[in-house]
Amino acid sequence: MRGLTNMMYEYHEIERLTLKALTELIRSARGTCVTFSCKKLAKMAKLSTKPVTLTLVREVLEKLREKGLISIYRATSHGIKYIVTKDSPIWPLLKEDDPLDLKDLLDKIGDKHEEQE
Repeated sequence: MRGLTNMMYEYHEIERLTLKALTELIRSARGTCVTFSCKKLAKMAKLSTKPVTLTLVREVLEKLREKGLISIYRATSHGIKYIVTKDSPIWPLLKEDDPLDLKDLLDKIGDKHEEQE
């Protein structure tokens, strides 16, 4: 059981570091969009670029994509390249403050979406 707890901790740490790297990328953007791959975010987060780690980074990005916060820019044999535009609900949130984790980020987006309705 201890191994499972350790793996869950590692996943949450990868999730946190991936969001932190995405935050840095959006904050340093000079234009109205940013494009990135799993490997680029992993390198920015100082994570390993081994396939198992990149799969976990992709899992985090896919959760964001399923919520409509990021989009696929291009999918090739070399992997998937994602894009975030200024119109995305995630853009202003990551420009403003550093989310603690994915759940907090999705909760904030849900709250803002309910306020607009």
